Amino acid sequence: MDYERIKTLIIGSLIIVGLLLIVFIAIVRKLRKEFENSKTVEPDDVFYQNLKTALERQHALTLEVKRREQFQNTVLNNISVGVAVFDKYKKLRDSNSFFRELFNLDKDFTGKTILELNLPREFVEFVKSINFSMLFNPYEKQINLKDKALLVRVSKIQFMADAEGILLLIHDITELESAKRKLELKNRLEYIGEMSTHMAHEFKNAISTLKGYAQMILAGDDKNLEKSKRYAEKILKESENINEVVNKFLLYAKPLEINVEEIKATEFANELMALFEDKNFVEVKVSPRDFVFKGDRVLLRQCLGNLVLNAIESVKGNNNPSVKVFFEKKEGVSLLFRVVDNGKGIAEDEITKVFVPFFTTKSEGTGLGLAICEKIIAKHNGSIEIKSEEGKGTEVIVRL
Repeated sequence: MDYERIKTLIIGSLIIVGLLLIVFIAIVRKLRKEFENSKTVEPDDVFYQNLKTALERQHALTLEVKRREQFQNTVLNNISVGVAVFDKYKKLRDSNSFFRELFNLDKDFTGKTILELNLPREFVEFVKSINFSMLFNPYEKQINLKDKALLVRVSKIQFMADAEGILLLIHDITELESAKRKLELKNRLEYIGEMSTHMAHEFKNAISTLKGYAQMILAGDDKNLEKSKRYAEKILKESENINEVVNKFLLYAKPLEINVEEIKATEFANELMALFEDKNFVEVKVSPRDFVFKGDRVLLRQCLGNLVLNAIESVKGNNNPSVKVFFEKKEGVSLLFRVVDNGKGIAEDEITKVFVPFFTTKSEGTGLGLAICEKIIAKHNGSIEIKSEEGKGTEVIVRL
């Protein structure tokens, strides 16, 4: 009896466990199916989801573009520089408010050609002269109008994906030019004052000398002709000195007219050195030998010859004098002329004064040589620079 009851209990338990296992498996399968179904998205849902994402991105980009355009317009319309973009056919494509105010444009002229815009003739001619096909590097030009002075910077710009144009940045430098002219006038008046003082000093000394010799002749014995002759020679020499001062002053004061010609460097160097052929310590080097530069032969010979003469005078008293003259062709300059000597040099506080008219450290001299030389070089659109160390020597550099 007990055996039958135990058997029945075991079989019942197994049946219950089996049923529970079946239920568990069914639950697991159902949960797994639901999980997989939750990961599956219908094709239509994918399309609409992608479309929504794309539209959101497009909207964000549109807002960013508008924000940047607003920022650029705010910046462009609040800077004190005129900005204008022309296409290669000289049609105005865009401009800022400063440009329109600068030329009193009361409405938008976008799309109009430069000839259709109501702009000053000088500005129109300048824009017409811009060669778009040759606009490789930016450049600047000053344009003087009737009541304004403008500094215009020109460069190439790509204003659309497939279109290039001309970018003009226009600075109104009217006040700057006015201040510059006032400063130049002030400096000119100061120079005139200094030159007048020096001229008066030179003439006063010369007249005193002439007067003294004339009085000696009058007071002398008529029979002593030799002494009177010596006085007369000194009067003549002093008169020549006065004449030299006047001639150099006139050369400095009057406008220079230059006659530009092609000059062979080697030939010019030989002409210049022929003036100093008795000075065996003067060396000249031309590099390259066959280069050509442009300038006024007569004025440059006067100027560069004066620089060599100054170097020769500077080495007087030197036991081993040396003056080296260089004619060189360098990138960016038509002529690089250098004079290097081992003379007494120039004091640091005097270097800035050497180009001032009538300034001289020589016992004899007008003090106009370097001032005239600077004027000649400036007329050739060049520059002159002096490097010197007292007791060691001087280098003068001229760039044309």
